[in-house]
Amino acid sequence: MPLPAMTAERLADCPLFAGISQAGITSLLPCLEPNPRSFRKGEILGQAGSPQDVIGIVLDGQVQVQQENFAGERLIVGLFGSGELFGEVAAYAGRGIWPNTVVAASDGQVLFLPYERLSQSCCQACDYHQKLIRNMLGIVAGKAMLMNSRLSYLKLRGMREKLAAFLYDRYRQTSSKTFLINMNREALADYLNVSRPSMSRELGRMKDEGIIDFYRSSFTIRNLEALRSIRNSRH
Repeated sequence: MPLPAMTAERLADCPLFAGISQAGITSLLPCLEPNPRSFRKGEILGQAGSPQDVIGIVLDGQVQVQQENFAGERLIVGLFGSGELFGEVAAYAGRGIWPNTVVAASDGQVLFLPYERLSQSCCQACDYHQKLIRNMLGIVAGKAMLMNSRLSYLKLRGMREKLAAFLYDRYRQTSSKTFLINMNREALADYLNVSRPSMSRELGRMKDEGIIDFYRSSFTIRNLEALRSIRNSRH
C-alpha cells in the first residue's frame, strides 16, 4: 500500500520525529520501510500473544490497547490518537510478542514501522536517524512514567479517590483547570478498572458539590483544593 499523501506533514507533529524537518522526514521514511494501513472501528491491529515486529503511529482516528481476563472483563491500558505511538514499549522489551490487544476505537489509519529499522542506524547512517533513536528513548521513558501513574490509580480502593487522582494529574499535565480527556465514560471506567454506573454517580456527586464540572469529554476543576484534598487522602 503506498504512503498516503502528506504523510511527512502529519508525522512532523509526532514526538518520534521531533526536531526533524519535513524534508528530513521525507528522506528518512524510505529507510524505515513504513507500512500504512487503514482500519475500521473494532478491527484488531495487534493480538495479545501474537508475534510483534513493528510499532504503530496513529495517522488518523484512535486505537485502544486493552487487556482481557479469563472472565472476558476488559481493562484499557491506553487510548492513542493522531500522532501518538503504540507498541514501542513492548518492542523495546525484546519479547517479540504483543503483550496486549490493540483494537481500532474508530475508523482511521496507522503507519507501522519495523522495530529493527528504528533500533539501528539507517542505510545512510544519517543524523536524522540518530535523532529518531534519541526521541524514541525519551518516549519509552515517558510511557514508563505514565504507567507508574496508572498503577497508582489502580491501587486506590475508593472511587472518589481514583477520579480525583486521575483528574488532578490531567490538570498538572495540561496546566489548565479545563481540559479534554481522550476517553468516553465507558473507556474511562475501564481505564480506572471501576463500574461505569458507579463512576457516573460519583462524578455527578462531585459536580453537585462544586468540585468539578463536565460536559462529555471536557472537564473543569471548580475547587482545586477540594480535589487535591481528596487525592491526598489516599496516602
